[in-house]
Amino acid sequence: MSEYIIETKDLSFNYPDGTKALKNVNIKIEKGKKISFIGVNGSGKSTLFLNFNGVLKPNSGDLVYKGDVVKYNSKSLLQLRKNVGIVFQDPENQLFSASVYQEVSFGAMNLKLQETEVRKRVDGALQSIGMYDYREKAVHFLSYGQKKRVSIADILVMNPEVIVFDEPTSSLDPKHSRQIVDIFDSINEKGITVILSTHDVELAYSWSDYIFVMRDGEVVKEGTPYEIFSDDKLISECYLQKPLILEIFQNLISSGKIKFQESVPRNKKELLEIINSN
Repeated sequence: MSEYIIETKDLSFNYPDGTKALKNVNIKIEKGKKISFIGVNGSGKSTLFLNFNGVLKPNSGDLVYKGDVVKYNSKSLLQLRKNVGIVFQDPENQLFSASVYQEVSFGAMNLKLQETEVRKRVDGALQSIGMYDYREKAVHFLSYGQKKRVSIADILVMNPEVIVFDEPTSSLDPKHSRQIVDIFDSINEKGITVILSTHDVELAYSWSDYIFVMRDGEVVKEGTPYEIFSDDKLISECYLQKPLILEIFQNLISSGKIKFQESVPRNKKELLEIINSN
């Protein structure tokens, strides 16, 4: 039986200028999964994420965390934000301390932990994102990719159950994007639910266990990567693109160059294995 860690029930949110950013959103996010949200800019992804950890309060509907409806008092919000961390798109909006160590230790110190526990958590978080050797370095001397990793450590030090990433690979070159995705996998292997928004359909297709598609403040479809990206009507209506691996695979089958396969490739290695076996 599936265990859901975050749910929304008829959740709606309007900005003060009257913009209806979310409209009766009903979703269930399974614990321990790798989840992607896709959709064009303005579809509501970032607003939904800010509702996930209580930065924004819905105008109507409920946010449910581990079966309990979230109450918007200081005690409940503190507990929610400890367990659901957000890594913002631009690390400059998240980092503010002088050194890497000071930056990452800030969250743990706010939990009123013993100094030995703070050091243990900071060291562990920095090691997990490959930045331990930079712990005494000034934050403003780091590269963009390094700042991105430190912003992840900011959240890891809190020992969250969910980490939400808003466009995590934007402005990164392919090498550093791959490093960030490797960090996602390492985090997820520890049992943490990893949620991200992305415009990169190749990443969403190859990495995700489950995908939600948003348009105009609504979730218009959800499903496995294959269910999402084999829906040509959805792809057209939501201004998406079919991932290259899936497009090649479907063309090879339709042209008769390979036999129908029950297992659909998610990456280049899997596609080549299918081609070489035919």
